[in-house]
Amino acid sequence: MCLIRNIDLRFADLVVLSSMLSIHSRSRCHILRVRAALCACAALTAVSFTAPAAAQTISHQLVASGLLKPMQLAPTPGDSSRLCVVEQRGQIRLIKNGVLQATSFLNIDALVPDQTYGGMFGLAFHPNYAKNGKFYVHHTTGATSAITIWVAEYTRGASSDVIDSTTRRVIFSVTSPSSQAFHLGGSLCFGADGLLYIPLGDGGYTGDAGGPPRSQSITGATSMFGKVLRIDVNSDDFPTDANKNYHIPAGNPFIGVTGEDEIFVRGMRNPFRCSFDSATGILWMGDVGGTAREEIDTLDPATDAAANFGWNCAEGLLCTTNTNCNCLTSGLRQPVYDYTHTVGLSITGGTVYRGCAMPAFEGHYFFADYQNNKIFSGEVTPTNKLINVVERTTQFSGGQSTITSICADLSGELYVTNHSTGFVRKIVQSPAPPDTNGNGIPDNCEPPANPFDIDGDGLVGATDLAIVLGAWGETGKLPADVDGSGTVDAGDLAAILGNWS
Repeated sequence: MCLIRNIDLRFADLVVLSSMLSIHSRSRCHILRVRAALCACAALTAVSFTAPAAAQTISHQLVASGLLKPMQLAPTPGDSSRLCVVEQRGQIRLIKNGVLQATSFLNIDALVPDQTYGGMFGLAFHPNYAKNGKFYVHHTTGATSAITIWVAEYTRGASSDVIDSTTRRVIFSVTSPSSQAFHLGGSLCFGADGLLYIPLGDGGYTGDAGGPPRSQSITGATSMFGKVLRIDVNSDDFPTDANKNYHIPAGNPFIGVTGEDEIFVRGMRNPFRCSFDSATGILWMGDVGGTAREEIDTLDPATDAAANFGWNCAEGLLCTTNTNCNCLTSGLRQPVYDYTHTVGLSITGGTVYRGCAMPAFEGHYFFADYQNNKIFSGEVTPTNKLINVVERTTQFSGGQSTITSICADLSGELYVTNHSTGFVRKIVQSPAPPDTNGNGIPDNCEPPANPFDIDGDGLVGATDLAIVLGAWGETGKLPADVDGSGTVDAGDLAAILGNWS
């Protein structure tokens, strides 16, 4: 239980008694610490195990149409009115205040060929984007046997709506050796550690004999494939190489030993869509399978360095009979969930729901199958397992076609991108949760009342201060007794000043 009022009271009274002049600054610092504690309490609540939601259904709302092969959605940090949508052809479109803008946020169409298995796949904003304006894209160039994957940085200029493509700086690149490079990954994910995680496929295609060895190899030019790489984009260990502008972070498992320093984990086939759980910091990955199974994997950055996810000795929970494979003795990491090809043929990894507008689905992981046009959700347990998976395709009728991503906005609400139809849709709970005051905001999403805003004008200011001073010394349950001590006194004064808007 978080007792902010009791904590503020004790501190504020001491401050007032020692020095009236220091009430404002010192109580503000303390309240900030209390707020941090409240956030921690909220996080603990967010990761608590929830009851099954199989009986609750979902639906969808159209957000935008007219997009060309949308691949992924990403919110703009610090601005809830803006959503960016990656188009495969090499453009990023901006949805601003719910309206798809005519001019692209970023246009590198001339650089990115329109391919079935290539193009622009992913986008990640720098954690400090609000200040430095930097973001990163995953795209390919070339065709068939000459495909190169690029991770490039772009920087916001005078306009926050249109990015100058000449600000491009290459961060990382790798060329596939396969004659048909289909398994190229696509996601870029910043973790809570501020580092950039780059999940890459094995660089091959179904039946490619070279793909599995690349997934397991940790040395050589092609060993980056079939891995999750981890780099730091904030500094540069390779100042003489124009195509390598990053730092190898401490904790990567192959620093100083055999293996490429960028590699964090291995044994992936094609982790096309991945996302961090905002409450736990766990990376959830949908790894596209081969001929038998699709799988969902989890990665804990704090404990899973050097983990081996098994391809191609293992495909999902299935142990293969491939050469030199022994799943039982090799310490391979098992998926948290898999399904057979009678269910679906190409998984689209999704996102753990941490919003407020679908309370029945708090802590549920949503994912899809691109090829079979299906959508699912399952409960995430406290140990990051996935249970009680429910197919929700019928509930999502009309919105389930060729889903290429399921992504969260700044509030944790989820959206899907429909590749073939060019739509962005929002996942909503059906029936909708209660909205008592009818303002269009579910009760669960209403901001909590500010106990220090006595007059209810939305601000803690001069009027609230006047109310406290006017009731000074009075006792009882009074609005001016904001710290709940039973008396309007110095503690209430400190609380008002410490929360001044």
